[in-house]
Amino acid sequence: MTAEGQRTEFATALRDAIAASGLSLTQLHLRLRDRGNPVSIATLSYWRSGERHPEGASSLSAVDDLEQILGQHPGALAALVSRTVRLGGLPAPRVPFDDEAARRETEETFAALGAAPQTAIRDISTHMSVMIGGDGAIDRTTYRCLVQVTSGTVSELPLIDVDEEQTDAFLLITDVVGGTLDREYRHPAGRLSGIVIAFDEPVTAGETTLFEFTEVYPTGYPRRWSAWHATARPSKETLISVRFPAEREPDWCEEYVESEDGEEWTAPATMSGRVAHTVRHGFGPGVLGLRWGYLD
Repeated sequence: MTAEGQRTEFATALRDAIAASGLSLTQLHLRLRDRGNPVSIATLSYWRSGERHPEGASSLSAVDDLEQILGQHPGALAALVSRTVRLGGLPAPRVPFDDEAARRETEETFAALGAAPQTAIRDISTHMSVMIGGDGAIDRTTYRCLVQVTSGTVSELPLIDVDEEQTDAFLLITDVVGGTLDREYRHPAGRLSGIVIAFDEPVTAGETTLFEFTEVYPTGYPRRWSAWHATARPSKETLISVRFPAEREPDWCEEYVESEDGEEWTAPATMSGRVAHTVRHGFGPGVLGLRWGYLD
């Protein structure tokens, strides 16, 4: 099928799906915005009529969301998007820490890891599932990450972690799925470390890859009473959930956001039983987290 034919087929499928859903373009716009994909009403109209076609990483992500909103099978619309679309550029990643030392050590850690520049990676979603131990501090955290490559081919992804205290120890990385732990490095200053996850298969432009891993806090590692995720550019979805044991429910728990310029916002965390969570769509650059404490 020619690219022109594919564009026509996509427009027809989208038009039929919208009609069947009974949703207006305004309603679609609002639902996409809430999911972190603020596609304008005008653009949706162009897609529906066939005057334009989804192009760019964010547009392709919006098509995935449209499938869910309109009750379509996964890939029903995405499969009709021309493979010749331009994935477009992404904003340059910005280190989301306002502390000058943390910024410098992050750059030095990336260099020591020999990590390729992350200008061709788009963060689609990061889910953190945090388990709390008997002392009220983090016992382990499982990450589930979905990323998209926007240009070229990417075979690995570096990740950075910052500790509140200096240490020579490493977190134990286990249960890696979708890749392998290829290398790790702790900065000599003792507060920042990094790892590189090598994907099971190289990922080319337009493709996504899903990987998971668990961080286990070994004996002697600095304890943490906060769970956070720092992102260097906007991410479609960031979700952090923290599960407390019955014998160690916190006396208080709050969510917080730190912008790249150091501004901080806090609010009581959403609790359901012994689980607290926070979620953002289209968040970044910045830090999103949960923290808690005890009166005893």
